[in-house]
Amino acid sequence: MLSLRRHRHISLLLLLLFALLAVRLLQINYSHAADYTAQVQRQRLLAVEEREYARGDILDCSGQSFTNRAERVLLVFPRLLPENSDAYWVTYLNSLLQNRRLQANAATAAGQLKQQLAAGQPFILARNLSLRQLEDLQPVLAQISGLYATTIRPRYGTDGLAAHLIGYVGASSATEAETLTRQGNQDTAYIGKSGLEKQYDALLRGQSSAHIAVTVDEKNRPTAEGLRYIAADGGKPTLNLQLTLNYNYQAIAEAAMQDKNGAAVLLDVQNGDVLAMVSAPNYNQYIGQPATEGDVYVNKALSYYPPASVFKIVLCLAALDHNISIDNSGQLFNCSGSITLPNGHQVGCWNSHGHGEEDIGRALGNSCNPYFIQLGQSLGGELIGEYAYRLGMAEQVLRGFQLSQSDSASRLNFNPAVPADVANLSIGEKGIRATPLMVARLLSAVANDGQLPTPRLVQAVLDEKGRVLYEVPSAQPQQVVQAESARQVKRWLVQAVQEGTGQPAASDLISIAGKTGTSQNFGVWFAGFFPADEPRWAIAVYIADGQSGGSDAGGVCREIAEKIAILEDITNQRRV
Repeated sequence: MLSLRRHRHISLLLLLLFALLAVRLLQINYSHAADYTAQVQRQRLLAVEEREYARGDILDCSGQSFTNRAERVLLVFPRLLPENSDAYWVTYLNSLLQNRRLQANAATAAGQLKQQLAAGQPFILARNLSLRQLEDLQPVLAQISGLYATTIRPRYGTDGLAAHLIGYVGASSATEAETLTRQGNQDTAYIGKSGLEKQYDALLRGQSSAHIAVTVDEKNRPTAEGLRYIAADGGKPTLNLQLTLNYNYQAIAEAAMQDKNGAAVLLDVQNGDVLAMVSAPNYNQYIGQPATEGDVYVNKALSYYPPASVFKIVLCLAALDHNISIDNSGQLFNCSGSITLPNGHQVGCWNSHGHGEEDIGRALGNSCNPYFIQLGQSLGGELIGEYAYRLGMAEQVLRGFQLSQSDSASRLNFNPAVPADVANLSIGEKGIRATPLMVARLLSAVANDGQLPTPRLVQAVLDEKGRVLYEVPSAQPQQVVQAESARQVKRWLVQAVQEGTGQPAASDLISIAGKTGTSQNFGVWFAGFFPADEPRWAIAVYIADGQSGGSDAGGVCREIAEKIAILEDITNQRRV
């Protein structure tokens, strides 16, 4: 009797356990049904990321993005192409690019089409399709499965604006991937390799991308619904980086520097904000390895060169501040075409016939070497060196951007007790190196009545809703020379463009002031500001292989100034 009762209890207990298990299985099945369905759907999707990298945007001062800009592209889904050899499709797709004059994607242009087809994953064949090209492609898209036109967001535009500053993203090395893992990053496949992409990599990493996908059936045939948009599934909140650059100014400056070898920098004279910075020639941000030859990856705007005659501005300011002149008792300096140093060495003027009698203002406009060599001897090396430091010509700074040790080190190196050293320094040839950014800063101080601003590139870090999380404030400009000295030099620089070596920079659309510089071995310069009477912008243009500071660099300055004047609707106005 006891045994029978025990069996009944055991049976009831087992039934209860089976019932609980069944209920739990139903709960699990119900709660994960959506996940299982999504997983099945994903297994039947061929997809490409709508946003190339899961990174925040790099924005200009007004919120326009330099990265992740939407553009129309032609996609290839290799698994959906009609059956044929890869060799056939390589020939066909290359012909399509050439015959329709389509802009090939970087990998395709680099001859990797065969590898892309063999990999079987969707890829971009052509970028930046115009509406006309899109219309012309419709018969092809209707005839051949596996080709689709859509809109996606590549990390970098085809114009590559500000590439040397922004840098690029590339595949992580084993060491880099290990570091990213330790930092808690799930996606370790890529990393910022240079520029802002590298310096702000941790901040820019963020949300996952939406996808552009094709649903296929069990025979790998596309379903009737065509391309689908699949929203991103959340992830780390995206942070965006806002720069001081002006997108439109940057585009103008890059167009002016196209086919040039050098750099251009545009600053706000009031606060030192970098509004445009160009290094030419540009480079393709999708080619992820630095060049082994040449200097295409070097940011020439932050690289050091002899400032040549632009440095004469420093001597003018020192002379005016200390009331030092070589025009004694009304007797003007007479340039005969050369000058002899105390050691007997003779230095020639670029005008071998000489400029004749001239005061300091005319000598600056004429860019007369003998005059400034003589003025330099009167000022002395110590005073010239002091004013070089005061005016930012001894060190490079850029707020929000981490300069390398070599990029920030002083290049002022001369012996102030040696007359020949002082002579070379006085005409900007030896003993001093400066970057286009530093030269633009010098001109900002002149335009800003002797107040030296601190250049700034990064303005703020923003959240995904545009709220400021961290700000890089502007530094207060410092009064480094007397205001009247700066105003006098400003007047001389206006005269230099109207009558002197800067005449090629003169414009009928907007008044420009500035100074030329032609180095013996290291390129040519034009540095100035505009509008001349109430300056808003300071500019430095350096052309590495130029022959004349006026015609080569001055012409670039004029083009940039005129296009900005048209954009801002201030042409033919003396006051803004």
